[in-house]
Amino acid sequence: MIRTLRKWFRRAAAARTAAGIVRRPRRRAAGFSLIEIMVALAIVAFIGAGVAVVVNKALNNAKVKVAKERIKEIAQGVTTYMIDSNNCPKGMDDLVSQKYVARASAKDPWGKDFVLRCPGTNDTDGADIVSTGPDKAEGTGDDIKSWELQ
Repeated sequence: MIRTLRKWFRRAAAARTAAGIVRRPRRRAAGFSLIEIMVALAIVAFIGAGVAVVVNKALNNAKVKVAKERIKEIAQGVTTYMIDSNNCPKGMDDLVSQKYVARASAKDPWGKDFVLRCPGTNDTDGADIVSTGPDKAEGTGDDIKSWELQ
């Protein structure tokens, strides 16, 4: 039966060729269409946007953690300064100049100086240390305060 079908297809092809009807299979043009390229770029853009959101959130969380660690370091420096000199430092410059706090630790991750009040109103035995946070304005909800860390 298969041989019969093959013979029939050969005869039909020969008849079409004899009649001048030659059908060649259509070849698709090589390359990508504009729509295919645009869809691929849209997918890449969505993935990139998702990654950017995750990375930005992780960066902000890391900056908050760094600010908290620096506040703890400054609090230790203030305590050591108070033990050594028996009085409060006048500001961050006193702590940095006498090497109780590293110069790099004197600024928060957003580039502003920490606010140092000694003696503190909330921590009467030590100092109140505040980072103004991402908005760089004191007294807002994103401030990081030394007395809230403990």
